[in-house]
Amino acid sequence: MGNNLEITKLEQNIKDFYSKSFSVNDIDDSSYLRVDTPFFDRHNDSLIIYAKKIGDQYIITDGGYILDDLETDGIYISRSKKRKAILKSQINSYSVQLNEENNELFVINKNIEDFAQSQNLLIQAMLFVNDMFVLSSNTVGEIFKSDVERFFEENNIRTFEDPNFVGTSGMTHKFDFSIAGLRRKDIPDKLIKVMNSPRNEYYAKALATDVRLTKPVLKNTTNFYIIINDSKDDIDSKIINLFNSENITPIPFSERNDFVEELAE
Repeated sequence: MGNNLEITKLEQNIKDFYSKSFSVNDIDDSSYLRVDTPFFDRHNDSLIIYAKKIGDQYIITDGGYILDDLETDGIYISRSKKRKAILKSQINSYSVQLNEENNELFVINKNIEDFAQSQNLLIQAMLFVNDMFVLSSNTVGEIFKSDVERFFEENNIRTFEDPNFVGTSGMTHKFDFSIAGLRRKDIPDKLIKVMNSPRNEYYAKALATDVRLTKPVLKNTTNFYIIINDSKDDIDSKIINLFNSENITPIPFSERNDFVEELAE
């Protein structure tokens, strides 16, 4: 009974967070609405999205902010066919599209009832791109997630890519990989996210939130992992402590081979 009460409190706390942490305002001389979100990018700036009704459709967009911001760091995804293809493939898994003319990441839907869901997927995509494409300007090629995928393949670890779960808030939360368990042998399922920037505390908090909102809706025992790219920088100890406190196993990519047996189980 007590546990049920705690779950009820947690669910209400999550609902309160989503209802109070978003601010919606009109933009002067514009038909767009501005939505300030409680999520932060790598600069510690609040993510802002915009919404507009066009005909019988609703468009939700980042206004080009994420890709424009990467370009200020010399990262021009549009100049590399390979990077652009990777970008489109990744954001498509969030049901997000790219406007190549103005760098906008956007979602279109026809029902106002789907607005919150589409908004949530766009925010997740923005956070993912903001983290995953922070590469040195002379690096041409794949993203860190591709390195992780190769690691699984080389070790014959059979994964399923981009599983989605509807969490306790009613929002969809996407993971990068899942590994099925085996209940009759008490082997838990595994859900995995990847993190490219080892010192991006705000993205780490967003990943931990995804895990926290997903845990209560899973039917099977599940272990959670975050694989972190530490090839160019050490992982912030605050990020390690955060994941440990949420019962998420952080895996530095440099130590990935130490986890092969556990992940392959």
